[in-house]
Amino acid sequence: MRLTILASAMMLLASGGLLAPASAQQADDFDFGGLDPGPGREAVYYTCRACHSLKQFTQQRQSREDWDALIDRMVDTNGMAEPEAAVRTQLLGYLSSHFGLDEEDWGGLPPGPGREEVYYGCQACHSLRIVVQQGLSRDSWDETLVWMVDEQGMPELEPDEHDLILDYLAKNYGP
Repeated sequence: MRLTILASAMMLLASGGLLAPASAQQADDFDFGGLDPGPGREAVYYTCRACHSLKQFTQQRQSREDWDALIDRMVDTNGMAEPEAAVRTQLLGYLSSHFGLDEEDWGGLPPGPGREEVYYGCQACHSLRIVVQQGLSRDSWDETLVWMVDEQGMPELEPDEHDLILDYLAKNYGP
């Protein structure tokens, strides 16, 4: 019973922004448990962390419908407070785009221009985990791409493909 009351209180506070970092700068500096940036990240972090570790869902891949059914189960059987419609939309959007099923398993890479090029180009030689954990600046990603071609045997990139990959990496896996 106490867990249900605590979870409900945490969710209410989170949905009202009361548990969020106090300023936009603090929000930018806060890592949200390692969740990738994107719309709905804060809603997922504060809602899910009210009851359990993020690892309980970040290793899952489910369709939007399955995430929706999981939220229903959390409400119906685990005492989670029913999220407001806007919060539920944020939760489902984030979960399905970052931990969803796709026509292909993109290895957790968030959607966006350059995802396909990063997926096929990087994974040809090494795990995508190496890519996603780097947190490099745009300049460092640029140097890494040049190094991969010059020293590691990565095929030469056309300038537009280089820029597309660089934009994707800098946006999604920057410092």
